[in-house]
Amino acid sequence: MADETVDCVYATDPIELPDGRTVRIRAYSDGSVRFRLDGTPYVITEAYLSGKPEDHAIVKLSPGKQGSAAAYNWMDEKLKAKEAK
Repeated sequence: MADETVDCVYATDPIELPDGRTVRIRAYSDGSVRFRLDGTPYVITEAYLSGKPEDHAIVKLSPGKQGSAAAYNWMDEKLKAKEAK
């Protein structure tokens, strides 16, 4: 139910990626998992959710403009800023 509160039972410290972005992962008491990634927007470029308990769930997120209409590509801007230094 959307109005029920769900407790966070596990949370990672921020994981810094090589390009400076950070990602955090949280697991909740209802079995759900949440990923928090900065440097938005992102588009889902791959999702494999078979529903079989023995399989893995895979979700791939890519910065905008990689097969999407997202107007901002965080990675391109990050590289341009690095080159300008």
